[in-house]
Amino acid sequence: MFLNDSERLQYRLEPTAEVIQSAWNTIAGHESAIGDLEDRIQGLLNQVRDLRYDQAKHRAAIERCKGLVTLARRLPEELLIKIFEHCVEDGWTRAPVVVSHVCSAWRKAAHAPKVWSHVYANGDDPKALERTRFWLSMAKGANLYITVVTSWRMPPRPVMELMAILAERSTQWRSLKIETDSLRHADLILAECTKPTPELRSVEIRTAALDAQDSDGVSDLTRLADKFNADFAPRLTSMSYVSTVVPAVPIFPTHLTNLVLEIKESPSHRPLSAEAIIAVLERLPELRTLSLSMPLMYEHEFVAEVDPDRIVSLPTLDSLTLYGPTDLNEILTHIQAPALRELYLRSLEDLGYRQRPIGPSLARFIELSAPPLRLLELHDIDLDPETFEACFAALPGLRELRLHESSISDATVQLLNGPRGLCPRLTRLDLRWCGHLRGRALVDLVQSRHVVDDLTGPVSDPIEEIGVINCCFVTEDDVLDLARMTVCRLVTREVDDYCRTCGCCANQRYRTRLRMRHVSELIHRKTGLGWFCSAETLVALFGLTGLLAHVVLCRWLSCWVRMWKYISFTNVGPNKPTSIYDIQVVFRSYRVWVMYLEMKVGRTVLSVLFHPMSCLSTLTGVPSHLEPHLRLQAVLSSTRECDR
Repeated sequence: MFLNDSERLQYRLEPTAEVIQSAWNTIAGHESAIGDLEDRIQGLLNQVRDLRYDQAKHRAAIERCKGLVTLARRLPEELLIKIFEHCVEDGWTRAPVVVSHVCSAWRKAAHAPKVWSHVYANGDDPKALERTRFWLSMAKGANLYITVVTSWRMPPRPVMELMAILAERSTQWRSLKIETDSLRHADLILAECTKPTPELRSVEIRTAALDAQDSDGVSDLTRLADKFNADFAPRLTSMSYVSTVVPAVPIFPTHLTNLVLEIKESPSHRPLSAEAIIAVLERLPELRTLSLSMPLMYEHEFVAEVDPDRIVSLPTLDSLTLYGPTDLNEILTHIQAPALRELYLRSLEDLGYRQRPIGPSLARFIELSAPPLRLLELHDIDLDPETFEACFAALPGLRELRLHESSISDATVQLLNGPRGLCPRLTRLDLRWCGHLRGRALVDLVQSRHVVDDLTGPVSDPIEEIGVINCCFVTEDDVLDLARMTVCRLVTREVDDYCRTCGCCANQRYRTRLRMRHVSELIHRKTGLGWFCSAETLVALFGLTGLLAHVVLCRWLSCWVRMWKYISFTNVGPNKPTSIYDIQVVFRSYRVWVMYLEMKVGRTVLSVLFHPMSCLSTLTGVPSHLEPHLRLQAVLSSTRECDR
């Protein structure tokens, strides 16, 4: 504010009494005006507060109405029961208790006996007895899936009381899982299993040898074979035994068809003995699936069988998995499995290329058993060229070959070349970290399998799929050439892939670079395969047109995403869920929602709703069976790991 000359003069002179009085009167007037303005502002703020309160009431009413019409409240009771069952099967043991607090409809569905069929009894919990009784009362006559967890600190009496309650329902047992860090407590639990279990299908035991009861410093669960023999558990087929020692004596029921024996690292003085493993297998003539896992670090080295002619016959064995130190594979020479179809050999050691002990063992096993192998996997296990050739010659029915970190050469691969090469039924190849193999040898292999000659007799089957991951001498041009003739996979398999479980063979950057460098090779000129490309590729190719298409596609997809979030996270009652677990009930049961919607709206509408990419492929005219040179991009786009 600027002062005039008269006002400026007042500040230069000594103020008189009249000037002082005038100033005080002016101050009082301004203070009075400020007070009036404050009263007006407070009145307006009160009006805003009242309006916001009314607004909140309307929003609360809207939320309540949405809770009444949400799909979660309109689901049939049997579908809700199925959703809750999936939640419990996924490991959320408290699901029946939590979901029953959401609303009356969910509480009614949660009272179904099947929802309470998974009984988790923690012996370390002071209220374990009361909770177990309550759970069993809610389960009523449903099949029971029992899990008993206890530690070595627990005294024997509470464990025995807990098992006594569970044993009363032994006729309803479908599976039994025991988790304890003490063999003594595992033996106590088995001692209480005195009644028949006619519906029992599987038993899983995870324990450790921390007790000193015999000369070796450990004891074995000898009760296992007696408590679950063919008379007490006639339908028992599967057993998983995880411990720190190999059983010194046979402890498994003789009528098992599936066995998983896993030994962990331990300072125990009992060595890893091939004799003990063979003694266990000799009592299991009906095995169909066998998995043996041994640790890399152990107090003693692996003790091989003294008698080289000792053979254990497994006439019905269909799948065999050996995972552990390289010496474990020597047990193959003592196994005869004439019906074996799948063989997985995995090593924990990195001994370099061409481990000599493996070749003779594998060759003798194939010679002794003459199995009709359809799948052979060698993970971190290498063979010399002579053994590779002998195995290929002895396996005419082999359909799938998986090699991880192998030194297989071009000359060895050429043995498979068609139309009259070895392994004529081979249709799938999976090669990873094969540092001595050139991509041109693979191209020649696939190409030769498509050649038909004039000779009589069976010809080799064409290669339907070939996987190439982290093979340094397989160039991008080789990959594209393979993709023009067959399906070339550059990603791990969705299921039955050991590398996916251990986080190996990730090549996301390589696949991204391949898409960007050779995008012109991956887009069909007529069918508009650009829909299968990533958004970044579309922008790079088509400029503003691609950008607009990308925006429209993203808005279309985000619409379905918002709708799905609304369905999953909308309030299902007068009150919002008080726990994140309440929200996960619907979110974790996506596949059941799809089943329900499929029944209501049909498969076609459902494909548009949940699978927009498949809808786009239909709209753009891309056939389900892509042309050979487009199959690479189809595989690249089909995996979850690809960047979008």
